[in-house]
Amino acid sequence: MGLYLSFKFFVLGIVTRCLAKHKTLVRSNVGLSRATTIGVLYSYDSPAKHEVVQRFIRDLKNLDKNVSVLCYTTGKDRVHPSSHLRYAFSHHAITILGKVKGDRIKKFIETPFDYLFQLDLTTNSVLDCLVAKQRAKCRVGHFDPMRKNLFEVMVKVSRTVPIEDTKRLASQMLHYTGCMEG
Repeated sequence: MGLYLSFKFFVLGIVTRCLAKHKTLVRSNVGLSRATTIGVLYSYDSPAKHEVVQRFIRDLKNLDKNVSVLCYTTGKDRVHPSSHLRYAFSHHAITILGKVKGDRIKKFIETPFDYLFQLDLTTNSVLDCLVAKQRAKCRVGHFDPMRKNLFEVMVKVSRTVPIEDTKRLASQMLHYTGCMEG
């Protein structure tokens, strides 16, 4: 990673922490059974992870949910022949101070989702900034004490094999949000 990108992600992390601490919205859980709109954010790591996320999206659609998806990629990921990423964006779509450039991403941020799921096991400055800006009623992500202001629900999975961890994360997110009632 270049020096500029390292600096950009560092500054973006500071901006995100400020957003998460100072942006107070009234958030209320409607329960997954009554939720209609769902947002899914993730970063593309491999075709296997992409397939896990696609399965998660199919599970949500099978529950009659309207699902919107955004996928963060690097340039080399986007041209991977098996990825078929129709809803991908890179770090160029957000400025160093967190201003969003793309219309699709702006629309995603402004959509008042009932639930927003972030399906990554590691911190990503770009996605964390989008989560902080999102107006979802309930934001769900992987447990990380440094990101406690970003999510209303955090799911912790034990770390073994990365793809299995992502499968467990997706499964437990559905399980725990399914148990919640508004």
